[in-house]
Amino acid sequence: MPQKSKIEVTEKVKITREYVSGKISREEAARRAKVAPASIARWARIYRQEGALGLAPTKKNRVYSSELKKKAVLEYLAGGCGLHTI
Repeated sequence: MPQKSKIEVTEKVKITREYVSGKISREEAARRAKVAPASIARWARIYRQEGALGLAPTKKNRVYSSELKKKAVLEYLAGGCGLHTI
């Protein structure tokens, strides 16, 4: 079950944009958001892949087709990409 965010989505997007653009460090972003630096790295990855909407809270878990899951596993096992890229 997803945890409720401790920070408003608008503030999360603002901090993430500043970090991704290089205006602030990951540690500074983490300090401002009162989260672990690993969370900032995760937000940045999501922001780069999905944009600001990816940081918005969701009501339910994402559902992926069996075909997509199989393709992702095979690509990962073949060394085509890393775990976070999939």
